[in-house]
Amino acid sequence: MPTENNAPKPWRRFTASATPPPRNPSYRLAFRLLGLPILAVAAVYLYNGLRDYMVLPECDSERAKRSLAELLGQLKLEPLRYEPIKTISSSRDRVECNAVMPLPDGGNVAVDYTFYWQGNKANMRYSITRKSS
Repeated sequence: MPTENNAPKPWRRFTASATPPPRNPSYRLAFRLLGLPILAVAAVYLYNGLRDYMVLPECDSERAKRSLAELLGQLKLEPLRYEPIKTISSSRDRVECNAVMPLPDGGNVAVDYTFYWQGNKANMRYSITRKSS
């Protein structure tokens, strides 16, 4: 009679779902420490790039000031500072703004401008008045 020590062992089959342990776990740790922050930074840059196509600028945002500076530069009006800027009204489809800015010659320039959507692009409508001192 066979003894318990000599009993045949049950046959086990290797399955594909059994994964061997990783050879070097430091690669996985390095990916987590470096890869995830890199993905987060890329997502932030992607959002900032797409934000121009999704959200109208606020009146006192850098994007609005840059647009205003380009406009006044074309008209050869260079104010001393781009403030104070007031928000007249704000909605999802339209942002209305007003600014009275000092000029180097002592006068002022009054700008009423509106950001609005035209299709999927943000546009700017403006009215400029120069006031002498």
